Amino acid sequence: MSATEAQAAVGIEHQATSQVYAPEENPYRTVMVDITHRCNMECRNCYIPNRHIPDMDADWLIDTISRFPRRTHIRLVGAEPTVRKDLPELIRRVRDAGHLPMILSNGLKLANRQYVRKLKEAGLRTVYLSFNGGFDDDAYDAIDDLRCAKRKAAALDSLCAENMYISLGVILAREVNEHVIGPVFRAAAARRAVRELHLRSIGPIGRYMESPPLQMAEMVDRLVLHTSLDRSLVGDYEGQGHIDFAVDGLRMQITQWPDLESATRGRLAPDGTLQPAFEHVLVNEGGY
Repeated sequence: MSATEAQAAVGIEHQATSQVYAPEENPYRTVMVDITHRCNMECRNCYIPNRHIPDMDADWLIDTISRFPRRTHIRLVGAEPTVRKDLPELIRRVRDAGHLPMILSNGLKLANRQYVRKLKEAGLRTVYLSFNGGFDDDAYDAIDDLRCAKRKAAALDSLCAENMYISLGVILAREVNEHVIGPVFRAAAARRAVRELHLRSIGPIGRYMESPPLQMAEMVDRLVLHTSLDRSLVGDYEGQGHIDFAVDGLRMQITQWPDLESATRGRLAPDGTLQPAFEHVLVNEGGY
């Protein structure tokens, strides 16, 4: 059953953006694949909060990406990809198809180092770990509705122990979790396996907190305040929605909504086409 047929079975209609590519024409370096809409968390910010869509069929996924014209980073996402029992097999099959598997995870299951090792043995090398509350349970309670700091820290330790390529991601909510920037930055800088730290403002997509989103200049201010970094390291950010810079080998990225980075990132749609990553979600208004 294709993803479109699975959605039709539960009464969900898919709409296309104005940019649609066949698999053989895929122009994106990174393709996001929503392999499940199930999750083991109920975060206050979730771009696809619809939990009624069936899991993506594994054979359909592999058949589709096997038609891509070049090697691609396949970002296996959700909701939460680790709720799929066949995730190790999916990772292995993506590798066998000639692509580079990555996962974006809340990390609760990654606290188990044996599970992380199993994913690594299947071919996983890169993990984007959601770290919205840093090491602070109160911050997680406020932004992700779950006191999970110990499990998040354990996930980070497990990934480091298995020498994964780790990207830490923090969605910043005004006057809620800004204070975690310093501890998260220091933890990232102290761990060789952590290669990237991403700070992002909240956008009105899916389920989201209503506080006014932080602007680029405000996020830079918070970064400088909580880390004591020299502002000159950030470079020129005036009028920018997305900036990249490095601090002693740690890649830093700050993104302000509505910068969607869709020039390089696409999403595999239910009809098997490739469409701009977040524009596709916006067009479907939470239904996909």
